[in-house]
Amino acid sequence: MGTVLYEAHYQFSLITLMPTLMLAVIILFPKIIEKDALKQGRKMSQSAKRIVRIFCIYAGIFVGLISLILITSEISMYSKIIGAYERGEYEIVEGYVENFDPMPYEGRSNESFEINGVYFSYSDYAIQQGYHNSKSHGGVISGDGQYLKIGYVHPYLFSKIGNVIVYIEELSPGS
Repeated sequence: MGTVLYEAHYQFSLITLMPTLMLAVIILFPKIIEKDALKQGRKMSQSAKRIVRIFCIYAGIFVGLISLILITSEISMYSKIIGAYERGEYEIVEGYVENFDPMPYEGRSNESFEINGVYFSYSDYAIQQGYHNSKSHGGVISGDGQYLKIGYVHPYLFSKIGNVIVYIEELSPGS
């Protein structure tokens, strides 16, 4: 038995909070505009207030729809990736890390490697469930020659997302 380096769990994406913050700004926007006008010694006309309110209603609806899409996406990713891991619906590959291509610290490219012909690619900057922490930002996969046991799922049959890592265990060769 080796050392478990990573085990999948739900990871809330901060990007999901962005529309909520935008919605708060939209709700406060009419009051901010009115206060600003008063500071400048002007009073907003009723028609100007109505235009601002209408803009805020449409912007709020738009941001609400974006929030709904992001939350639905989060739930879908959770179900397909973390849910599959929790149900034991994943594959395992064991062997030496080969063809390790690290992500540069300042770069936004993917980090990738293979184990026994199974290819993995991920990035710190991707919005996804599963392992995606590059070596340059403290990730546990250190390079060629590391002997690992990896659990992974295929969440999307026809997408660019390939094998998603849900479990990493470092083993001693021959154990």
